[in-house]
Amino acid sequence: GMLVTEDIGKEEVIVKVPGREIITTKKAFYSELKQIWFDHPDTFGKHVADGEDNMLHAFILYEIQKG
Repeated sequence: GMLVTEDIGKEEVIVKVPGREIITTKKAFYSELKQIWFDHPDTFGKHVADGEDNMLHAFILYEIQKG
């Protein structure tokens, strides 16, 4: 979390993150895990209520274990 000690102005940038560092469903989908998404559509499919969340969670766990 974050805590501010001063008012933040309208359209004032407080954090910049390079696009390559942002984790998205697109980045997760095209990762080394791509075949897993196809092998388990009941868990990762778009038709599943939490499918995209499951994909992001699995991708984040995979990246963490890589170090």
